[in-house]
Amino acid sequence: MIICLTSNTAWNLTHFRLKHIMALLDMGVEVHAIAPPDGTEDKLAELGVKFHPWIIERRSMNPTKELVSIRRLQKIYQDIQPDLVHHYTVKAVLYGTAAARLCGIKGIVNSVTGLPYIIVSPKKGILKRMARWVAMRWYGWAVSGKHNATILQNEDDLELLSSFAPEVTNNAIVTNGSGVDLQRFAQQPKRNQYSDSPVNVLFVGRFLKEKGVFELMDSVREMRSQNVPFEMHMCGDFDPGNRSSATVEDLEQWKQEGLVDWSGRLDDVRGKLAAADIVVLPSYREGTPRSLLEAMSVGRPLVTTDVPGCRNVVEDSVNGFLVESHNPSMLAGAMSKLIEDASMRERMGEASREIAEANFDEREVIRQTVEVYCKLSSKMPAADQWTEETGNAIPVLSEQLVFDAPVPIAS
Repeated sequence: MIICLTSNTAWNLTHFRLKHIMALLDMGVEVHAIAPPDGTEDKLAELGVKFHPWIIERRSMNPTKELVSIRRLQKIYQDIQPDLVHHYTVKAVLYGTAAARLCGIKGIVNSVTGLPYIIVSPKKGILKRMARWVAMRWYGWAVSGKHNATILQNEDDLELLSSFAPEVTNNAIVTNGSGVDLQRFAQQPKRNQYSDSPVNVLFVGRFLKEKGVFELMDSVREMRSQNVPFEMHMCGDFDPGNRSSATVEDLEQWKQEGLVDWSGRLDDVRGKLAAADIVVLPSYREGTPRSLLEAMSVGRPLVTTDVPGCRNVVEDSVNGFLVESHNPSMLAGAMSKLIEDASMRERMGEASREIAEANFDEREVIRQTVEVYCKLSSKMPAADQWTEETGNAIPVLSEQLVFDAPVPIAS
């Protein structure tokens, strides 16, 4: 059994899909990773994954260049001859599906970890509306078809997607995000809540407009003006390949104003989470945010927006607060409540860990994904071929998925 995992960055595969890859390797699957190289691909090679560089321009909207990117991926698929391909991130879904269909691949899995901003945001002006119409039709085409399966991270995305691509409901499954490794992100003791040190608020993520970073800075300014005692830490980086990314100049301005401390992007954020008292993400929309899942698993209270994806993670006033998106004052008010009440932080942090254990175990998401593979390809190893370690991580398959043309699970 040969499976290709395709993404717009190698870092995405090494950082978010490593346990999934290890489970496949443990099952005897030959795994190929396809992405633009960024220096992290060596981690995949160490596991025995075959890496194939795919050159794309993430910011490009030039049709000729985009066709070249599809042809490059088609050539890679032709050389590998995979039984199944699994695409992560928007361009991988769009270009990967086109390349796979040109190659006649019968098993295509697309993970929707959040719909493209061009689709979910209202558009003004005829050119932008036309671009949105094209994006919706292309995306709908990519996630539909009898040889396709679509994995989404929340019901809101499925509802929106089915509004312009109703066929997707025939082969879609909704998981609780990508899950979280509950052992690696073990519950951490709280900082000394009765010391004189200021409360530590943490943001983890890319510095994108859609992540709410500019609203976050406005809320911090408001709290500073009210003399709220806290420290604001940001762990993440710019995204030069994304048109909505904040700039180096933005960060310098924030630092000069005394708004934030910046740690850069870290491959391992556990130390930052352990040092945090509150984790915040004022996003406009998510699939299911990994940063909040990891914070929950560590046992931290959350402040986030009442939008698709984020509202799946936070039970308002139980393990954190949900606030209106694009509203810095509400965000500041919610953070201030937690900053001023140590017992509330402790109670909500305990609830976060309980919710993570009950609903967001990464092993369950891996099991659900393997079910999808088995439904699409009879070459997938059956349960009796798994090792003891994999069998413990991925329980017996269920029959909950229904596809246009079901393929029996191999026996």
